[in-house]
Amino acid sequence: MRRDINWVAKRDDGSRYDVRVTWFSGTFKLQFKEKGATSWDYDRKPSPEDWETFLDAIERRYTRKQATFKELEEARRLAADSCEGK
Repeated sequence: MRRDINWVAKRDDGSRYDVRVTWFSGTFKLQFKEKGATSWDYDRKPSPEDWETFLDAIERRYTRKQATFKELEEARRLAADSCEGK
């Protein structure tokens, strides 16, 4: 994956936060930043909506040959593991 995947997520109460996903050393790193915060949060667990948005983005990149099959498989595995952990 050549570039990070970024989006702004909105909660039901109207608050927003930024999400950034990077591919490094064979795994994805999800980062979160609340509006107005100065630093990224690396420890937060992604919500089901975050996983859905991420999987949609990586699948679209894969069809355009901007992501590899390995990256797609890893994204699907991480999302599945996260859902099982609930």
